[in-house]
Amino acid sequence: MKMDRKGMIGLPVRLAITFLILALTVPLLMGAVDDYRSGAEASALRVQAGIVSETAEKTYYAGEGGAFTAEVLIGHDNRMVIGGEGADAYTIRMFCGDDSIGRLVMDRPAVRIAGDGISISGERTLLFECVNDGRGCAVEVSVIA
Repeated sequence: MKMDRKGMIGLPVRLAITFLILALTVPLLMGAVDDYRSGAEASALRVQAGIVSETAEKTYYAGEGGAFTAEVLIGHDNRMVIGGEGADAYTIRMFCGDDSIGRLVMDRPAVRIAGDGISISGERTLLFECVNDGRGCAVEVSVIA
């Protein structure tokens, strides 16, 4: 292979252009991966909220004295708040870290969660019981494991 002046100058320029392209694209790719991870966590949390909602609905339809359990798995640094005061008694709120990623409203039927609400994270077994708390039927949620 013949090495001339043009080849000696061209190689460093090619390397500089290659590193420039890498420097521009790597942050974009890292951002895309982070967005994908956040979206996957939010999607998994919505699935778990659906399990809670379906079990609460089933318990409500069973009537006073009805009880069911559900297994939920909420990922690291995520949490779910079931019920609460006022209008929040009909919701399941989802959080990734400190950021709220949404809420699921149990309005068909209007299932009310008794008590002040419960915050859960990690792998838990929940007990759902239909009770009459003086204001009508409501679902009481507690952690059993």
